[in-house]
Amino acid sequence: MTTTKLSASTQRSRVNDMRRVEESLGMLAPRWSAWTLLTLKETGPQRPLDIRKALPMPSAPVLSARLSSLTDAGLVERRVANGRLVTYGLSIRGRQVIPALDALAGWAQRHPLDGDDAPVAYAERIEEALLQLGGRHTAAVLWTLRERGQVRVGDLHQAVAPKLSLATMSLKLTQIAQDGLIERMADNQLAPYRLSAIAADLAEPFALLSAWAAGRAPKGNVTHPVWNPAPAKTQPAQRSNGSNKPTRPATVCATTAAPVPAAHNRNAPPAPARQLQPAPWGAQLFSHAGTPRPAATSAGSRAR
Repeated sequence: MTTTKLSASTQRSRVNDMRRVEESLGMLAPRWSAWTLLTLKETGPQRPLDIRKALPMPSAPVLSARLSSLTDAGLVERRVANGRLVTYGLSIRGRQVIPALDALAGWAQRHPLDGDDAPVAYAERIEEALLQLGGRHTAAVLWTLRERGQVRVGDLHQAVAPKLSLATMSLKLTQIAQDGLIERMADNQLAPYRLSAIAADLAEPFALLSAWAAGRAPKGNVTHPVWNPAPAKTQPAQRSNGSNKPTRPATVCATTAAPVPAAHNRNAPPAPARQLQPAPWGAQLFSHAGTPRPAATSAGSRAR
C-alpha cells in the first residue's frame, strides 16, 4: 500500500505531534488521575479531605501524590487561604482537557473489555482507556499504522523504536494486539500488522488530544491530518481558453491516512467523528465509586 510522500518539515511536525500526544497519555494514565480531574470538574475547588471522600482512593498518601503530580503538570491549581486552608481546583489547562477525556470515555463504552458486562463508572472507563493507550510506544505504533496502513514488524521497529531490540519490539506488538488495537493481515508471524476497527475509532480522542497537547482548547469536531483529515475541497470550475465549456472541477485533497479495513469480527466499523455532547456528570461518575477495578500492573495486559 502506498502513501503520500511527506516533506521533511511535515514529517517532523507529525512526529512532534505524535510525541506530544504520547506524553499527554503518559501524564494522564497514572491511576486516579482521571478520577481526580473529573471530580474537581464536578465539584469545583475542594480540600484534599473532601476530594478523598468523593473518590474510592486507597489512602491519603496516594491522593497527595496524585494531586502533586497533577499540579506539577499544570492541570490542577493549589490555593492557600488565610495561611492554612488548602484547596485544589482545575486550572485552565485542566478544564480544557475534559473534552478529550469525554471522547475517551465514549470510545471505551463503544468497545468494552471482553467479558465486561457489569456497569462501569464514567471515570473508570476513562482510566481503562488511558491505561490501554498510555503504554510506552503504543501511540507511536498506532500512529504509524494509521499513516501507512499495513506495516511489517521490521519496518514498525525502525519507524517507532529502532533503539529497542527487535525481540522487545515484537513483544510490545504482541501486547498491543492482545489489547485488540492491532491485528495481523494473515495468521502467520511474517504477515504485516494493521489497525483494528477498535483503534481506527480513536480518531476523535486522538484529534482532541493532539489539539490540547499543542496548547489549543479543543471543542467539537476537531480535524487532524492523520486521524481526522479535513474533507476534500473542490475548486470552482474554470473555463478553458477559447472555449465556452467549463473544464472539470479540480479536486484538492488533504493528505489522508491509509484506509483501515473493517475487522472480521464483532467490532463495528469505526464511527465518524461526532459533535461532543456534555458528559452525564453526577450519577454516572460516582455511582460505582465504591467498587473500582483493581489497578493493572502494566499497560498492554488486558484483552478487549
